[in-house]
Amino acid sequence: MTRIFLYGMDKEARTLTLTGKDSVHVASALRMCPGEPIVICDGAGTDAECEIESAAPERTVCRVLRIKPSPSELPVRIHLYQSLPKGDKMEFIIQKTTELGVSRIIPVLSDRCISRPDNKAFEKKLVRYRDICREAAQQCGRGVIPEIAGMTSFSNAVASLPDGAVKIFCNEDEKVIHIKAALRGIKSGDVHVFIGPEGGYSGAEKARAKDAGMISVTFGERILRCETAPVYVCSVMSYEFG
Repeated sequence: MTRIFLYGMDKEARTLTLTGKDSVHVASALRMCPGEPIVICDGAGTDAECEIESAAPERTVCRVLRIKPSPSELPVRIHLYQSLPKGDKMEFIIQKTTELGVSRIIPVLSDRCISRPDNKAFEKKLVRYRDICREAAQQCGRGVIPEIAGMTSFSNAVASLPDGAVKIFCNEDEKVIHIKAALRGIKSGDVHVFIGPEGGYSGAEKARAKDAGMISVTFGERILRCETAPVYVCSVMSYEFG
């Protein structure tokens, strides 16, 4: 069923109105007609099951049939601390991890990052990242649009972790603790996951993670690319908690 996000959706309204790109998408691209079903979501976990009353590129009016919680979210909130990769790999990571249930993505500038944009250049990227995230969430039926945070340093990312949080550090040097073992017993709450850049984490960063009480985990005998690793992690967590 077609799904559209509407920020600031009035949960008490009897009708909801789409304008701009959303109305053009519904009326022109999809050619939807009065009487057809559509789901409008507030992006924060609430769905409005609706029926289209009128559809035009400039304005589409939908009659609300039922308000209900979105059924597609995981019982845990995944916070992905992704070291910035080169090229357009970050766009791929954002799209795929959004589809797999991530709640928040924090771009991290770690020691071995090849891509090192300044704040102005990153702000331009951030606009596109958030558009990709919204489109992916809408396409796959998410009830929540994940947050794409501003760029931060590795040290600041580690320092920002809340006390008592589940903190997972994906480490190619780890030989004992598999990620599935680290996730065992978790039922709900927040899981913070750190994934490094193309060259992996530096020795200083590994030591910092250990000092912060993070759980060093392995994926097994194979070394995954930096754009594959977050997809793997979110897939494992979606299986474990979905």
